[in-house]
Amino acid sequence: MKTQINMPELLIFAKSLAIGFLAAEIWRIAIYLGTTSAATISWITVEVRIAGILLGALLCLTYAYQRDAHITAMQMGRSLRFDLLISIGVGIWINSLTSQRLIKVHEVFEHADPHWGLAIFLLLSSVLLSPIIRKYCAQNTPHPPQLYFISDEEIRNEKEDLLANGSLAKSFAETVLASGAHSGLVFGVDGPWGSGKTSFINLAECYWKKETDKAIVCRFEPLRYASEPDLVDRLIRDLSAAIQKEVFAPEFRPAVSRYSRLIKGKTDFSFLGFKLSVEPSPETIDELLDDIDDVLRRIGRRIIIVIDDLDRLDAKTINNVLFATRQTFKLTQATYILCYDTEILAGGKEEGTRAREFLEKFVTAKLSLFIDSSSIRAFLTRDWQRLENQLVSIPSDTMLKLGAILNELASILDGEKAANYLPLLGDLRKVKRFVNAMLLMQLDKSDLGRTDFNKTDLINLMLLHLNFPGLFRRIYAEETEGRSGTFSIRHENGEQDFKNADDFTKVVKAQTDIEQFLLTQLFDVTALKLGKRGNLREAVQATRACFNDTEFRNLEGYLKLIVRFATPEPRNTFVLYQDAFEKIQKGKSIRSILTSPDFDLGLGEQAHDQFWRILVNQSHNFTSGVAEDAIDTLVDYLPRYSMIKANDFSLRSRSIYSLLRLLDRVGWGTTVTHRVPNSPENVVEIVWRIFGENAYKNRGLLDRLTRSERGALGWYDLMAFRLQCSADRQGQLHNLHSALIVDQDKNAPTFGSLNELALLGMRRLSQEVFALFKRTYIDKRRNFLAEVDDAPSAMFLGETSQVDSETSKEKHPDAARSLSAQDILASRSNVKSFVLYQLSNPFPPTGAGVGCGYYDEYGSKDGKGIATIMNEYMFGCCFNPTVHEGNILHFLNYCLSHLSNSYILGGGYIATKEGLLGGLDPKEMGRYWIKYESQIREQIASMEDKSLTTLSYIASYREDLPDVFKVLDALASDVSDVGLGLETLDLSQG
Repeated sequence: MKTQINMPELLIFAKSLAIGFLAAEIWRIAIYLGTTSAATISWITVEVRIAGILLGALLCLTYAYQRDAHITAMQMGRSLRFDLLISIGVGIWINSLTSQRLIKVHEVFEHADPHWGLAIFLLLSSVLLSPIIRKYCAQNTPHPPQLYFISDEEIRNEKEDLLANGSLAKSFAETVLASGAHSGLVFGVDGPWGSGKTSFINLAECYWKKETDKAIVCRFEPLRYASEPDLVDRLIRDLSAAIQKEVFAPEFRPAVSRYSRLIKGKTDFSFLGFKLSVEPSPETIDELLDDIDDVLRRIGRRIIIVIDDLDRLDAKTINNVLFATRQTFKLTQATYILCYDTEILAGGKEEGTRAREFLEKFVTAKLSLFIDSSSIRAFLTRDWQRLENQLVSIPSDTMLKLGAILNELASILDGEKAANYLPLLGDLRKVKRFVNAMLLMQLDKSDLGRTDFNKTDLINLMLLHLNFPGLFRRIYAEETEGRSGTFSIRHENGEQDFKNADDFTKVVKAQTDIEQFLLTQLFDVTALKLGKRGNLREAVQATRACFNDTEFRNLEGYLKLIVRFATPEPRNTFVLYQDAFEKIQKGKSIRSILTSPDFDLGLGEQAHDQFWRILVNQSHNFTSGVAEDAIDTLVDYLPRYSMIKANDFSLRSRSIYSLLRLLDRVGWGTTVTHRVPNSPENVVEIVWRIFGENAYKNRGLLDRLTRSERGALGWYDLMAFRLQCSADRQGQLHNLHSALIVDQDKNAPTFGSLNELALLGMRRLSQEVFALFKRTYIDKRRNFLAEVDDAPSAMFLGETSQVDSETSKEKHPDAARSLSAQDILASRSNVKSFVLYQLSNPFPPTGAGVGCGYYDEYGSKDGKGIATIMNEYMFGCCFNPTVHEGNILHFLNYCLSHLSNSYILGGGYIATKEGLLGGLDPKEMGRYWIKYESQIREQIASMEDKSLTTLSYIASYREDLPDVFKVLDALASDVSDVGLGLETLDLSQG
């Protein structure tokens, strides 16, 4: 085949000639200026001048190096273009030949002011030094902190390869090189978005650059030029830039320029008002492509043209790109690689079939990329921790805080339902988007380990939020602000089984397959396998997103976390208390748990209330050591809890029942871990604990509850403890009830009528309690009512006296309950009424507990002897004005605190015989009124403005005492013998 000789590259030679000429002329002028300037610095030593020259030369060399002049020089050397070197030499020779013609110009520089040389030298130095200094400063400036989010950037080398595509990329690169160079060779890389096509090509390019210097890679990104009308011209320009970056080929740019002009056709321009047209040369496109191909063959390089993101273009632009590619098929040194997703290109059925056929015709060989879920799991569990991994641009400690969710995500992708999640998490781009969503939610700033969120439910809801925002918005609208809508499960009153809302199935069927799957995993009762409500553990009800009722507003918490980035306070989570329970099981003391910041009583009692509830509920398998710790700690903490009632209870009174449940469950069987239920030999240990016998001598609960430092409020604890031990109250304390019975009669039955069990079981306990009270108050003539009034307010508040501070309200809403003086007054009245009623109440058990007054002080005849003694104490000491004139107020307050609620008369509290007595004897009250009526009426004449605050009402002396006096008058009239026993009633007189 005859090869045609190309036209000489005149413009390239002319440029080389000019470079040589100008370089020689600049050198000549520099010598002239330097010679004249030397005279002005003759006073400077030779060494200093040599140092200045060397510094100037070093500056020039540094600037040239920073500008990659050495690389350009090596490229020029490898090109073996001696013809251009000769042209430069000829330019220098011409400068020498024409020097005589330019003698006048040279004389100007030769006789110029000596300072011109120094000025030009300083200017040149500043021009060269300025970019060097700026680059140095930029390099030494501290790098900005890492990005907060994971950037979606392709990988650059094998160290960043997370999908294990390195070996496949190497094999592909070898195949491309081994295929040789011939026109029209097109490789296709097919894979869905996010499968790493660009990263795959980067790995192949690393091999091409490392293994051979014969290949030049041109990356053409048509998405950047989609709006330009001529993609062929843009492709040729990018090809030119890629080639000239790698090799020295000055003749390439003119060839490309001619090709570009040929593509554009005729060019119009105006000159002096005349419109002129320039026609392209008569060359054909094939001839110009031959010229370009000759250049490529001469430099001995292969051109690999990679066209990426083809599937992101519209159909018209795709056709233009493919047309531009086909236009360059004449280049035999070029190999083409197209990256696309066939399923995207083949959108419709008919159009898709044609697109597939066209690609089969256009692409010579195709490689398909697939992602294994194992690669994604590896990234989630360990690969993000690799220091050289540039995919993760956020700090590793931040990723560690997300580790729980990432590990759960990895488990999902390793489970049976992984295929259902792959459309949403099947590539790294989707995974990184998911991680960025977690960062946006500020989950890295929230310790998810200290929240109740179920990680799988959180992942499913986040996937709904990211991929199906319309459905997520509906869930948010229906399940927030206290509402329970279509999605959360429910249970009807009286039914044990959970069920979905009536419309839930209809809503699910209206969604796509992926949406149906996520909704089923989140809310479908059948898929969740919750079972019956009574058998469901509290940990499940407190964590799963399907619950959103009045007790567990879990779903709303999930939604607020995703949308509002709101995480619950640790004190409001179940997991805080569950973790505390597990630590106790492992040997940590309960006291150390309760003194931690999360359980600070100054922030409210909710944390302690929840702690004791969960601990008692799960205390079945406590060892003897843990049981002892729990009972001792609870007894010690009782005075720290508030006596003030909120929502019909106080933590102090509720803790008494928690103490009883601990005694019933784990307060016995010290030699075994697994206790034998209903064993009299074991459960009797509960009685030892209560009365301080055997191993618990001097540590009995009765004595501990009424220690002197606990004051009158300790007696409230004791009376509440005694009352709840009564079997007729059905407190589910069978072991404790059995222990109280067996302690008195080993042969007595522990099953049967609750009233009969209560009568026997409560006898010794009531007698021991009364004996303590008698020794403390009756024998010593101390007025219990006066001591309650004198008790400091702080004793009623416990250690929660800070709860009404504004700071606590803002930081902890559960501690925002404001306590007033009225609350404390009401609590004082409650303590008085409750303690005295329990001691003097002579009624047998009827479901409300048997009173102490039902029993005798000693023995088992049950003649209500305790009630008799309590009446003598109340009327002869506590109410007796001869002992202290203030006792009249104690009597009146006692009466006003026992008004009865009148439902029939339209509400309100009124005085009645039954109510006014409380547990006292009506005859004794009648006799007391007969004796002291006149004195009482006279004393209260100046007290009409006084009032009494109780838990239920506020009674006024002016408005309510007249009715009280009427009832007292009736009681007095019922006394048959007015004078009987009045002489002995005054105990103060012996």
